[in-house]
Amino acid sequence: MSGRSQGLSRTLSRPDLRSVFLNVPFDQQYGELFVALIAGLVCLGRKPRCVLEIESSGRSRLERIFGLLAGCGASIHEMSRVQLSGPLNVPRFNMPFELGLAYALSRRRQHAFYLFEEVAHRIEHSLNDLNGHDPQVHDGSPAGVLGCVLDCFETPRKSPGLKDLLSVYDELAEVVYGLQQDRKQPDPFRRQVFRSTVEAAAVLAKAHGHIR
Repeated sequence: MSGRSQGLSRTLSRPDLRSVFLNVPFDQQYGELFVALIAGLVCLGRKPRCVLEIESSGRSRLERIFGLLAGCGASIHEMSRVQLSGPLNVPRFNMPFELGLAYALSRRRQHAFYLFEEVAHRIEHSLNDLNGHDPQVHDGSPAGVLGCVLDCFETPRKSPGLKDLLSVYDELAEVVYGLQQDRKQPDPFRRQVFRSTVEAAAVLAKAHGHIR
């Protein structure tokens, strides 16, 4: 076995089944939905992971992204950003690309991937190769996202309900706003803000009795 193959084998070993990789757009419009994802997942005993944890440069960035994804038992892939955007007016390929990595990973070992969309039935046209993998439709609202998280990750034991998750989300959103103000950041998509958001979500989830 080559050194590269051995490295891949190590990458694919021992995933943390509680960890959930978040493949989402990093734009201000998605900020509150990102916070809702974190609040919901943490309240259900999951650990959000994201490429924000990885340095933005370096030749090994793609390998590190795959390693982070492979270390998670599940992943969420936001497929709502299908329009042209940015100064060059081009589509965003990172999210469907990382979804492809997750699909390939799921063919090698246990890995559950979930598609999130804002608009019902749109993915049938934007990504029809995935017909048969129905997306979770959230309508672009935090409540919708939290409902989708519950549908995907509700546990056999008594899970918090949607109202419970919304209560934690509202409190977490205030914390995140303060973090952004302190760091003069327009959105939560910064490494330190992400880490602090996950930590704050855990404190709030424990205070509300959702996790120990």
